[in-house]
Amino acid sequence: MDFRKRLANLAEKVLHQSMSGVSNNTIARLLKVNEGTVRDRLKTMARQSLIFEKEYFPRTLNENVAYDGFETFTHSQFSPCYINTAVGSHSMFIYHNTFSPLNRKGRMTEEQKRKNRELIMKYGLYPQSSVYEESIYVLKNLSSMGGGKTLYSDEHKAYERAIRSFDFRMEHVTINSEVKRDPSNPLFPINRLHNLYRHFLSSQKRETIAFQKHEAGLLEKIQLMKIYRNFMNTKFVKKIKFDPHAHEWSPAMYVGVADKVMSFEDVFGIRKLKTQVKLDEREMNFMNRIYPFSRQTIAA
Repeated sequence: MDFRKRLANLAEKVLHQSMSGVSNNTIARLLKVNEGTVRDRLKTMARQSLIFEKEYFPRTLNENVAYDGFETFTHSQFSPCYINTAVGSHSMFIYHNTFSPLNRKGRMTEEQKRKNRELIMKYGLYPQSSVYEESIYVLKNLSSMGGGKTLYSDEHKAYERAIRSFDFRMEHVTINSEVKRDPSNPLFPINRLHNLYRHFLSSQKRETIAFQKHEAGLLEKIQLMKIYRNFMNTKFVKKIKFDPHAHEWSPAMYVGVADKVMSFEDVFGIRKLKTQVKLDEREMNFMNRIYPFSRQTIAA
């Protein structure tokens, strides 16, 4: 991780602090470095984590899956977005995260309506079918793994349209959003993950000033959280009566792609290049920080 870096031995500290709810500016202040250095380490680790994941991703799906979206925003509340997420019902392994831009909706003041019209005139509308298209991508990948039993989701119409658009090989069960969100709810794995986003990512806390400035920064934090929760942490912190290994095994151990809870060195110890793994178009865009509909300038 320190290849061609002026300051060594920062990445592990940056990762653990960032995944514990500390903002980039605060990490920089604590480590006595520039905030750009923190962003650079996070970007590098996100890219490396994707390469690592390609080698350790499960080949078959042997459990039910909960699927839903996490709604947030980048740069300003005029650029809301959706993180489409698929999580294993038993293992709580995060299988996929994809990005969908949204157009602002809901009540606005006259000033906000004026600003929204100006942005639309300048940049155009975000694609209105983005959730549908990204759902097709995620669900096709899940379906191609085989072995999956049931997909649980809420009643979002885009999910149903996506499932009808191809030969989906899992049973689809919808859960009403008003059902109590406790462990008995089939969507509990996804609801718990979204709570973890709110708790452990400083940019996703309610009424925060540490919001993500563009799509790349958001997706890189989400990707790091994915690897951090899948491979470097146990499923739960405390013992669970109905799951004796929950406080000992990581989600990756449940799906059979790891034999221990991995350390930072296990995941990031060996630097690899994107040419060493096979990446699809969305993954290459992630590596190159390409977001066609972004209204911000994103440095590569």
